[in-house]
Amino acid sequence: MTTYKTEAPWTGAREILVLAGPIVIGSMSYTVMEFTDKFMVAKLGTEPLAAIGNAAMWSYTFTALLMGVASCVSTFVSQALGKDEKDKCASYTWQGIHLVWPTLVLCLVLYLASGPIFRAMGHGEAVTALETQYFNIRLLGYPAMIWASALAAFFMSIGRPNIPMYIAIFANGLNIILDYVLIFGSWGAPKLGIMGAAIATDIAQWTQVGLLHGLFMLGIFHRAYQTRSTWQVHLHRLKELWRVGFPGGLAMFLDVAIWAVFTGIVIGSFGDVALAAHTITISFLHISFMVAMAMNQAIAPIVGNWIGRGDPDRAEARTYTAMKMTIAYMTGIGLFFAFSGGWLIEHVFSDDPAVIQLGHRLLILCAIFQSFDAILIVTVGALRGAGDTKWILWITAFAGYVCFLPVALVYTFVFGGGPYEAWVIATVYVIGLSGAILLRFRGGYWRKIEIFQAEAVVPVP
Repeated sequence: MTTYKTEAPWTGAREILVLAGPIVIGSMSYTVMEFTDKFMVAKLGTEPLAAIGNAAMWSYTFTALLMGVASCVSTFVSQALGKDEKDKCASYTWQGIHLVWPTLVLCLVLYLASGPIFRAMGHGEAVTALETQYFNIRLLGYPAMIWASALAAFFMSIGRPNIPMYIAIFANGLNIILDYVLIFGSWGAPKLGIMGAAIATDIAQWTQVGLLHGLFMLGIFHRAYQTRSTWQVHLHRLKELWRVGFPGGLAMFLDVAIWAVFTGIVIGSFGDVALAAHTITISFLHISFMVAMAMNQAIAPIVGNWIGRGDPDRAEARTYTAMKMTIAYMTGIGLFFAFSGGWLIEHVFSDDPAVIQLGHRLLILCAIFQSFDAILIVTVGALRGAGDTKWILWITAFAGYVCFLPVALVYTFVFGGGPYEAWVIATVYVIGLSGAILLRFRGGYWRKIEIFQAEAVVPVP
């Protein structure tokens, strides 16, 4: 029997690239869309640019919990496929889709609370008004984000990553076109400014869901996985998805919320220039981040599938291969940002000298933690694929809410630190968390986890 030690050279890299490649391309289209989004909004001025960065961050934050649970569909589908239990694959996907219902309740609550949330951040009156407008419109796309996460996880786990890739490219291209039309009032449309950017994103997200679900229901997938006949709520499988997915989803929420608080409260307290420079820095970071997240999404079903097939050694080997590939890419991009950051900011986003100077300094800090972030993101994906989500939750909560945020808040509001010093603290946080996550993976506890629990057998009368 061939093992990972005796298999042909580059076998692991090919397996990863076959799955991660389409995810990278799909993510690249999203990054181009988001980049274009902010590029167009930047033409409206510093206040709209500052507003969209913070509002978009919080918009993503509040969906992170349920999106994290829905993305754990890949853990169950990949391991079920590895065990040759195809009948469970679509059922677990439908349980992820049913998370849309609590999402609707979340949307109503956030709509009622959005005004007080953004006013509490203490930004300028004009920025706060724009943040609230953008955020409230984006609530309409929340259910689509959850729905699409579950369907994309299904297709990636059954080895069809090209499907969500092509649909993502189409949806993100549509978003760019609608941005141009609705932000600036082109082709006879009303000029909606930052509100147009939010509407464009919502339309693109629902288009993506419609296309993904239409393909999910096709006969080819129904014959293989019973996609049309397993739509019912299956309480046992929904509980399993929630049991494994909730810690992972909560960890994802806490991680995103850390950066949202860091953006809205810490960086936002320094004024519009600091918030604009921060928004630009995050936009550039997404160029490197998209590859790491693609590896995160790819390695989870790969690890899950090899565990389902009873070969955790190969799952571990694939993780280290993905890690090395991601480190190489992110380190290279980080160095490029460090040397070219000022020029890039001036020619893409802003000619404000204060924004350019601060943004370039922040990009140099990003270059320092890029390789550590690669380790962190890939390893979290591998642990999620194995079902080791509870530990990720606890270490994320401790590192973020006991160490990082308190230090950043105290240094900012008690000792009068600036935005650059706040980012230094963030850099130390990323490096420390990556070390802790890597040690957990190397410890091997994930090898002992069994995500499937016995279902109650109902006797036939």
